Amino acid sequence: MVAGKARWGELPVVALLESQEGAELLKRGWNATKEEFKENLEQVQEAAEEFSIEEFMHDKNLARHACHCLGAYSGPSIYLYDEFGDGIRNREHLDHVLNKEGTLWIISADVHY
Repeated sequence: MVAGKARWGELPVVALLESQEGAELLKRGWNATKEEFKENLEQVQEAAEEFSIEEFMHDKNLARHACHCLGAYSGPSIYLYDEFGDGIRNREHLDHVLNKEGTLWIISADVHY
């Protein structure tokens, strides 16, 4: 098993969300989530404009896979999760998590499904 610095390099394995390290991990995770969503959305939009229904059904340009990623609630296109293991897919959900009372921690982890 690879964990800690062997897996994450200089990133902290766990940090208080209020700390500079925690804020940086949150920023990186949220930016990765938005970028992944944007890339998948652009791929779907391009395919919808460029391909016939039949070509889309045959997954030209992995368009159907991009559709799957857009609708994902977990897995490799989701970079942040709440305390229940639910993928944070939009800013409203993230704000809900961030506005909870109590101490919040952010943990670097691999999620495998």
